[in-house]
Amino acid sequence: MVNKSHFLAIGLLAALSVPACAAQDSPLPEETESAPSAATATRIYASEGDLDFSFETLGTFEERDGVRALIFRGTANRYLQNVFSFVPDDAFAQANIISERRLELVIHEGHELNTLLSGLPLFVSINTFTGSPNQYTARVEISARFYDFLGASDLWIDEAVQPYYVVNNIDNIVYRGGVDVAGNPLTVTAPDGAPSVFPIDADSYRLDWSYTNLHNAIDPHTQTISFSATRPNGTVANKTARLVARVTGLALTSGDPYNVWPTPPCEPAVYACYHSQPAGTTDFAACGTYRQVQRCVYANACDVAQEPLSLSPIDASSLEPARAAWNQGSSGYNWRNIQPIAAYDTPECPETPATIASIIDEIASADQNQPPAEYGTFTDRAGLSSTMFFSSTGGSALLAAIDAYAGGGDIEAWHYSEQVSCHNCTDNIARIVLFYPQSGVVLVLDGNYGYDS
Repeated sequence: MVNKSHFLAIGLLAALSVPACAAQDSPLPEETESAPSAATATRIYASEGDLDFSFETLGTFEERDGVRALIFRGTANRYLQNVFSFVPDDAFAQANIISERRLELVIHEGHELNTLLSGLPLFVSINTFTGSPNQYTARVEISARFYDFLGASDLWIDEAVQPYYVVNNIDNIVYRGGVDVAGNPLTVTAPDGAPSVFPIDADSYRLDWSYTNLHNAIDPHTQTISFSATRPNGTVANKTARLVARVTGLALTSGDPYNVWPTPPCEPAVYACYHSQPAGTTDFAACGTYRQVQRCVYANACDVAQEPLSLSPIDASSLEPARAAWNQGSSGYNWRNIQPIAAYDTPECPETPATIASIIDEIASADQNQPPAEYGTFTDRAGLSSTMFFSSTGGSALLAAIDAYAGGGDIEAWHYSEQVSCHNCTDNIARIVLFYPQSGVVLVLDGNYGYDS
């Protein structure tokens, strides 16, 4: 478990890249290209306080602890005292000091490498002997990238190989790349780790790797993958490229990394996309990256988006028979009356839990006839039996009908009554507001009662 007290005030992050090194392989005997790109930057940099830090972007595989491991090496401008690698709440991979100002990250093949390539950033705690401050955390992002392209310029290979959420009953991850070429078919070959190739349209293809195949394709990083497609005119477009693991993101802070880089929540758009897919869907690449979709698979709708309290009118006409039955028996000498009942729905996911007090305030914001909450009395289901609408004849039947309409369960209530002017008679107006927390339904009952004096 990582001790969060090790981290100090929030700092600044920065990331820069430098030009690529030249391609090493010989061109194929046709129109060729060998263009440097962002994916071939040899180092990536970040600075914070007195610390300047950088990583070699290209990882290399070595034997460590009896298994293959991906190694990245970093350099600092300060003498290193201690380093430690982790993901949120857990030690992860291994960070080692290899000289006074240099460190290495050791990412073991298998779970560790798959986890980081699938989009989870790795944090590295760094303590220096000198400088102010002298405690930092680096955030390192590692991705699969193509580079060292050699061959036909009309056969375009996407640099990025992205992780997506595809149900496979293993890890639910597919690593996906793309190729554009006006040719058919596209053939992709490699010494090991060749992808599955799927046509998308007349001139584009999808490349899919499982984690195992991806690892085989990037280890060793010196092996090339060959692409070939027959153009409409019968000529053949050929190209080679190398698929490697790179540091593609680096940031540095002297603050608490959990505050500076909190784990992103499930995004509303991703949640809506995931849950709108037809039953039986297994490929959710259309909804986002693997990590974006994974965060939404088990998310609750209320974890994704909340709304301010509001009251949306809903149809309460089904309560008319119960209301009419309650009004029966009223006469010119002794009367009681309930007006048509108003009903409302509250948001399914309110920003703060709705209460009868907040609902009274919401009613008052739109209804000038709503008395202040303190003029009335707050009560519950048991207390309703002492109110005018539910204590007299027919009150139990009326409440039963309202329960059936609103879903039953606990009731939060507020009631108010006031004597009003009446010539040679006594008359009172009354209002009861009922809130059913389990269903979110609100009902407002207005009426009057009195007698001829």
